Amino acid sequence: MKKKFLLTITTFCVALIQAQNAPLVLVNIQDAQMVCNPGDCTVLNVENQFIPRNTDTYTVESIDYNPIFPFSGGVTIPPNGDDYWSPVFDLPFGFCFYGNTYNSVLVGTNGVITFDLAHNNPMDFCEYSFNQTIPNVDFPIKNAIYGVYQDTDIRTPPITNPSFQNINYYVVDTGVYAAPNRAFIVNFNQLPQYDCGVNVGFQTSQIVIHEGTNIVEVFVKNRTSCTSWNNGSGLIGLQNQSGTSAIAPTDRNTGTWSAIDEAWRFTPNGASLPITYQWYVDGFVVPGATSESFVVCPTSNQTMYSIQATFENCGNSFVLNDQNDYDLLSVYPLANPVDISICSNDTGFYTIDIDQAAYVLNGANPADYDFKYYENLIDAELGTNNFITSVNNFSFTQNQTIYLVVEDLMSSGCRWIKPFALNINPAVAPPTGAANQGFNPGQTLNDLVVEGENIQWYDAAIGGNLLPGNTLLQNNFTYYASQTVNNCESRMSNPVRLAVHVYDVTMSNNNFFKGNFKVYPNPTHQFLTITNSCQMDQVIVRNSLGQKVLEVYPNQKEYTLNMTQLLSGIYMLDVKSEKQSQTLKVVKN
Repeated sequence: MKKKFLLTITTFCVALIQAQNAPLVLVNIQDAQMVCNPGDCTVLNVENQFIPRNTDTYTVESIDYNPIFPFSGGVTIPPNGDDYWSPVFDLPFGFCFYGNTYNSVLVGTNGVITFDLAHNNPMDFCEYSFNQTIPNVDFPIKNAIYGVYQDTDIRTPPITNPSFQNINYYVVDTGVYAAPNRAFIVNFNQLPQYDCGVNVGFQTSQIVIHEGTNIVEVFVKNRTSCTSWNNGSGLIGLQNQSGTSAIAPTDRNTGTWSAIDEAWRFTPNGASLPITYQWYVDGFVVPGATSESFVVCPTSNQTMYSIQATFENCGNSFVLNDQNDYDLLSVYPLANPVDISICSNDTGFYTIDIDQAAYVLNGANPADYDFKYYENLIDAELGTNNFITSVNNFSFTQNQTIYLVVEDLMSSGCRWIKPFALNINPAVAPPTGAANQGFNPGQTLNDLVVEGENIQWYDAAIGGNLLPGNTLLQNNFTYYASQTVNNCESRMSNPVRLAVHVYDVTMSNNNFFKGNFKVYPNPTHQFLTITNSCQMDQVIVRNSLGQKVLEVYPNQKEYTLNMTQLLSGIYMLDVKSEKQSQTLKVVKN
């Protein structure tokens, strides 16, 4: 899933609250085009949603009436008189107003706040009488925010419940509005007007000034003119210290008017302030990455990208930065398909299931992806309609590559080509070994000497029954061995198995067993002694592959065979005498 960078101010700057109660940030990083493979590149771009500007001029706009700060709380001006200023309130942040920075403010009981502490005294008279529009050099209160400036009466009476009928002010410094995103709020809550009292209803409004952005908002819940006093004058607006520059909404610049649930935003509109940028990756400065665009080539979704933006306003430096895990790679780690190998057959024609969607999904939701299989790369790259339709019964005759195309339908729009091979393994030859092998009673198929991989025994050359390795050997019986290489068994192509005829050496009728035939020591390290009551004409030694490695002609009844030059292993010993023979297994250590 994509994530947007929202840069919050970390030194002296504030997020401005929009009508929908979300911060209007100075800059944000636009959604970058996601990359589909680790190491691919994309561009992060800074978008200046709110351009910091000098405060020598302002714009005003109507916004939705949606005050998020309460109309009560904080410091309350006591209802001991009328038309006076609050004590000096020291702001915990510098507020830039008409080109100057202020850290102190006075709140007047007539719906006004001023930064002019030279001409207005704490707890002293706050002028109520005016009929001029602004700007005006003779206006009674200047360097001020008016909202709503009118002659309200905070005496008791006419106020009957000062616990909520009051003027109060406070700073919000918590949650998303904690420093450096603070706000100063002034409430004029359910106040009667002088002379008219409550006959024209209660007057309720709120002024909010924001740290860093220097934006002013005025929320008017109720305002009705008292036409019998002061010409019913009411004013919403801003004015500078000299009275030469001011701004007010249409029809709110001193006059007789009424309003219910309306709100206004005053935004600095002087020359835009230059912003410098610095990009970071995982907390480290990226040298030279100081523009509004930054090329990144992510290798994982764990990379932390940061940006720092700096500007100056009213002699103060403002620094913004933020860091986020920014998901730039496709959201789910899909697996790669595996090569498929099959065993050759006599027909040379093969039909198999090549569908690997479940494996490649690796647990992802199948509905989020589309799968298509192609027989050539060009079609896969172009996404033509020449895809394989019979995926579960695909037919082929030779080794080939299949191109699986996976498309992300939900988030990234990524499209991957994932090739895999179809391999036809060559026919496996049967294992090797002596065709005739003797055994002693109690020996099993596991005692027969056969060279190969994953040997299996059967009771027939074709088909037949699979025999376990501990099957006891039967005299004068032929067993058939296969081997399995790369999951292909030698019996599976032109079924040919190694035939091994076995005989019980103790039941032989030849002279070897009428006399006293012995072979010792067995196993041996070097020399093997062979004795028999009859003369031995020939002795042949064969290795496990059936190859002749040694041959002697004793022509005597006892003979010592030198096996020093032979490698360690299992050998078959063929002893012949008077046109009869005997085969025994000998172990050379």
